Amino acid sequence: MQRKFLHVALAFASAWAAPATAGAQPAENHPLVGKWTWTRSANQCTEVYEFRPDGTAFVTSGDERTDNVYTVAPKPDARGFYKLELRVTKDHGGKDCADLERDDTGQRNVNHVRFEADGRSHLWCRKPNLETCFGPLKRMP
Repeated sequence: MQRKFLHVALAFASAWAAPATAGAQPAENHPLVGKWTWTRSANQCTEVYEFRPDGTAFVTSGDERTDNVYTVAPKPDARGFYKLELRVTKDHGGKDCADLERDDTGQRNVNHVRFEADGRSHLWCRKPNLETCFGPLKRMP
């Protein structure tokens, strides 16, 4: 019994200590790949999202900086939304644009993004509808 417990404990510890790996790599021409910005009107706080083609993302929200991995659907659904899963691998601290200073390391979010026809902006939505969105996020050069 102790030996079985030891194997389970070691497997759990190894998984916990394993370095975070990137999400599934999107197509190089996926519309999400790139750098995006949005400013919250309530407090004029700016967020910057950088989605790299290797499945990593870096987010700045006010003073908070996070390292993330992500996966995004290769094609939009029938309503034009791409499902986006983002997981925080490291929260470097600081107050975010929602005025929170919590450690978000390990947090997983599922969102849905919908691009404008020109591809230079998109909405970020909690559900695949236009009632739960913020934005638009605008593409940075």
